[in-house]
Amino acid sequence: MSLSEWYLGLILMLAALLPSAVLLVQVYRLDSIEKEPKRLLLGLAGAGALAGAAACGLEIGLLYLLRILMPGRSLVRMLIENFIIVGLLEESCKYLPVRWLAWRNPAFNYQFDAVVYCVFVALGFAALENVLYVGQYGFLTALTRALFAVPGHFFFAVYMGVSLGEAKRAELRQKKLLVEVSDGKKRHLIEALAVPTLLHGFWDFSLVSGSRIMAAVFYVFVLAFFADAYLRLRNAAQGDTPLV
Repeated sequence: MSLSEWYLGLILMLAALLPSAVLLVQVYRLDSIEKEPKRLLLGLAGAGALAGAAACGLEIGLLYLLRILMPGRSLVRMLIENFIIVGLLEESCKYLPVRWLAWRNPAFNYQFDAVVYCVFVALGFAALENVLYVGQYGFLTALTRALFAVPGHFFFAVYMGVSLGEAKRAELRQKKLLVEVSDGKKRHLIEALAVPTLLHGFWDFSLVSGSRIMAAVFYVFVLAFFADAYLRLRNAAQGDTPLV
């Protein structure tokens, strides 16, 4: 490898990783009351990257299988591809590390913590995904993904984190009152996965539909989605309270 090729590879790697790094710093700063343990956050980001690799492999296999079972381009196949194989699979791969690694951690004692955890997993996921895409398609892809895909993962995680924070609060409230966990926790846990899945699925579906109308809808959707998610993020950070 020549020196110029090495520099180009380094620039592409930085371009792939920088958007996630910037957003990680921003959400870390928003957690102003009590910072989360760096070891836990790094573990969540690393788990997100591993989840990204797992999701990539699973998607390749499932999409190949779907094309065998449902040859030809149909609306049903597109819905399955984008809402289930991509949306549900990827959001599940980001949901599970938070539930496995952070849910019982003593550091999870403020409601906004859930948003921080989900964002770190999601941006670890997005960073790995970005490296794969940018390595294959180049610098222009890094720019477009920095504007859309990486913030998309970030804001999907905001919705997930807000709901997981509510679920954790419901769980602790029920334990404190010495009664069974109510449907409130279950509802918020379902929302934590269902809402990002639907948003993610619609995002991908509108991009690959091939319709000019859906392409226009996509940009309107992104503007509304980013604005609403930003308000949720800001309100969650400013209204952060202890869970117990």
